[in-house]
Amino acid sequence: MLISKNMDNAIRVLLVRKKLTVRNLAKEANISLGIASKIANMLKKTGYVTFKRGQGIYVTNWVRLLKAWSYTSSLKELETMEFIAAERPQYLIKKIASIAQKNNLQYAFTLLSATELIAPYVSPNETHLYILEPEKKKWELALRKENIFPAERGNVICFLVDEARLYGSFNIRGINIISFPQLYADLFSVGGRLEESAEELLKIIKESDENV
Repeated sequence: MLISKNMDNAIRVLLVRKKLTVRNLAKEANISLGIASKIANMLKKTGYVTFKRGQGIYVTNWVRLLKAWSYTSSLKELETMEFIAAERPQYLIKKIASIAQKNNLQYAFTLLSATELIAPYVSPNETHLYILEPEKKKWELALRKENIFPAERGNVICFLVDEARLYGSFNIRGINIISFPQLYADLFSVGGRLEESAEELLKIIKESDENV
């Protein structure tokens, strides 16, 4: 990661919320009020946000901030757990969502597993999702019960993260996907055809949100 964890968390919150007070930024990003204020001033100097005391923080160039943030980290840096399953990805997405709900586990799909639910560009041949690192043993037990087994090289790839990474996740038809900013960054970090998918996703975001 090219930026600090605090900065990463703060930018993720700003990209999801777009406008909020410094106090709310500190709360949502799980950082101190002083650090939130310092980050807001740094981003103001680079032209990504406007920030005045008493008026809060407003992201003035959302796309520019998103693209700059996308260069700072990569999925390849994250620890993973892999599993093997017989079902096709389209079915596995629903099955894993059901397993998570049944076992009260947190998750969010990313990469093509997420775009499959928004607007499919390329059909996934693997299933990618975020899970919380402290819940990895619970996930392994829950998946084993449903005939999804650990593997050195599987077709279900779980990225182990903390709760901050899941900020802004939302539900589509009973299935959790990662926030739009995080999904864009993930697709971009993989590159190739997935980078093309990231740009297609950005078009959808622009069309659906006049503040972008």
